[in-house]
Amino acid sequence: MAVKYSTKSIIEALSSLNGMVYLAARKLGCTPQTIYNRMKSSAAIREACDSARGELIDISEQKLRAAVMNGEPWAVAMVLKTIGKHRGYVERQEVTGAEGSHIVVRLVGDDND
Repeated sequence: MAVKYSTKSIIEALSSLNGMVYLAARKLGCTPQTIYNRMKSSAAIREACDSARGELIDISEQKLRAAVMNGEPWAVAMVLKTIGKHRGYVERQEVTGAEGSHIVVRLVGDDND
């Protein structure tokens, strides 16, 4: 069976679109599943996709850093909640019953009804 989409063409599409499979599929005129299937059998396609996504993440981190340096509160909060998590900057949610009381849990089929 002949391969309709060459490894080279898939890699080029993924590279030009930062590893975004659905957009690469649209560019090639195939389904996203075609690209995913080829990724399973081709280390080169898988590596190209991972590399393109890694580059996109690096670019995004540069933009985030710039926003932090500009004092953007949303960016500062994001960095603290993610990278700064190990320093205690995490959001915690407390779940309680009505008016702060305990939550009562009853199991289905509990014989103590």
